[in-house]
Amino acid sequence: PTTDAERLARGRELVEQMSTRLAAATAVRVTTTEVRDVVHASGRKETVSLTGAYTMRRPDRFHTKATGGRGLETWYNGKTLTIAMHADKVFAQAPMPDTIDRTLDALAERYDVPLPMGDLFHSSPAKALLSDTTTGGYVGTDNVGGTPAVHLAFKDIGVDWDLWPPTQGDHLPLRLNVAQKSRTGQPTADLTFTAWDFGPQVTDATFVPKVPAEFEGIAIVQRAAAVKNTPPTPAAEPAAPAKK
Repeated sequence: PTTDAERLARGRELVEQMSTRLAAATAVRVTTTEVRDVVHASGRKETVSLTGAYTMRRPDRFHTKATGGRGLETWYNGKTLTIAMHADKVFAQAPMPDTIDRTLDALAERYDVPLPMGDLFHSSPAKALLSDTTTGGYVGTDNVGGTPAVHLAFKDIGVDWDLWPPTQGDHLPLRLNVAQKSRTGQPTADLTFTAWDFGPQVTDATFVPKVPAEFEGIAIVQRAAAVKNTPPTPAAEPAAPAKK
């Protein structure tokens, strides 16, 4: 591609190919290495390195676990989301919608807790990633961990994001970088995908919270704008920790 229109069209084409591959999967497990910005209430920005493990089963289950930072672990079972922060020994629960798509939207819009790779879990990742206001597209070729890749760079309202799919073979991302321009401190998250598994052995037990009994229950605070502009939802009471 040599023009802006051609670069955008080629970029969209490659994102659609990735989206088709991911959307066809009933269950997915992927591991990552990550570098993220954490913006504290004081405004201080801290960079942390993590390893992540993400398991998703359509249409209404996911589990995430990060090693490093605050040791964040989440379980979603189609009804509630449980978040545990192992470093702080606290956990919280809140009612959620009945699908992954709607829950990811609720986390971002109501609780200001966007998952950097959440769009890849959507039933249509391309629809979640691309809009009529998306610009950018094909940049060139690159190398990710020794694998030849295509570098795509997009901009949209409130977010810049880069994606590196391989130049050949399966259309699964090798790396994703997200800069959340509309959030305080404009934090970035850079994820390198180390292994994709489309046949993981998962059961309902995978998505059952395993919160240590000594963890303290705390509230998940909704955004003020969400509370003001939407009908109230029942307050989430900390549930008894599920034991291993």
